[in-house]
Amino acid sequence: MKRIQRTEWRNEMKRIATTIAALLAMAAPAMAGHVATLGTGTCGTCHRTNLITQHGGFAAPVCQTCHDSTAAEVKETIVAGAAGQAYTCSSCHGAESHAQKHPDYMANFAMYNGVEPTYGTTVWTAPTGYTSVDPAAKLYQLCVKCHSSNGLGATTNGVSGVVGPSGLNLTDQAWEFSPTNRSAHPVVVTLNNQTGSLAPRALRTTEMKAPWTNVGNQTMTCADCHEFVDSGPQGSGIIWSLKGTNKAWPYTVAGVSTGTFQTMRSNSTSFCWNCHNFSGAGQVHTTGDHDGVKCIDCHIRVPHGGKVSRLIGTATSGLPDRYTGDGKGGYKPRVTAFKKAASGSYSESSCSTNCGEHGPISGAETW
Repeated sequence: MKRIQRTEWRNEMKRIATTIAALLAMAAPAMAGHVATLGTGTCGTCHRTNLITQHGGFAAPVCQTCHDSTAAEVKETIVAGAAGQAYTCSSCHGAESHAQKHPDYMANFAMYNGVEPTYGTTVWTAPTGYTSVDPAAKLYQLCVKCHSSNGLGATTNGVSGVVGPSGLNLTDQAWEFSPTNRSAHPVVVTLNNQTGSLAPRALRTTEMKAPWTNVGNQTMTCADCHEFVDSGPQGSGIIWSLKGTNKAWPYTVAGVSTGTFQTMRSNSTSFCWNCHNFSGAGQVHTTGDHDGVKCIDCHIRVPHGGKVSRLIGTATSGLPDRYTGDGKGGYKPRVTAFKKAASGSYSESSCSTNCGEHGPISGAETW
């Protein structure tokens, strides 16, 4: 009896060994980048569901063979591969630009489905949810489908854990363009409808260039600042795919992620001046003793929208490193508090600084 049991046990072990060998043989093409981990852990080190589900598709690997996501929009993409289309990492990630993947995004955004963020009433908070819009009615609905917590997963203080092609963390654009923020470019609503903004909400007509002189009543699109051209790591050959005559921000040279910061004296190639009129930008920008002041001494690096009026950054604990001058917290603003005023009405009492030029003020905005 014992001899029979030992024989059955040996046969069972052979069967298991044969099965594992077969599975590994099927897995080989898909595990090319995972060899270093073999033998250093258990299957559970990488896999969280049953082996039958995980290894069943290795003969023709698809995304869901190894990966899952809690983000609904990512799940949609993964499920779409279940029909048998073989995906590689470069299907969604890698050096390919938006233009190479989706060359008609800008002109034909209504061919795709997007999401509409739902906002609460508190200044500088994440959207409370997203509603599917199929097809997208506005370009931003397509963009924030991925460039927000909807596609990036949970974000903290406007910043995601996903590192972009620039080497810096991607930010939550649905959060940044929220109508409840103290400041935001008018992508979701007009400046006059920016409910979180303090009066005066709009800039003066003299501060803007055509066609943006109907200040407070116009909205813009992502395509007004960004373009998808089939070259370069993000599609334009310029970091962040910036569009227009001037493409430099926040440095004096376009297309770089480090360098010399623009100042009030040295800003002739500033991306901002594609739409904003420097000569009419108010006495804060043109006053002589501000000549050497860097743009990011006062303003946030990611100028979509912010917690403080006029896209001001403050050297306080609430300002994420991603919004500081170098995007890493290595160069923080010189402003420590800010009071919004009508253009032309600013004075030294409108802000406090840590450079010794402006004293403390009370009742001001900070991050």
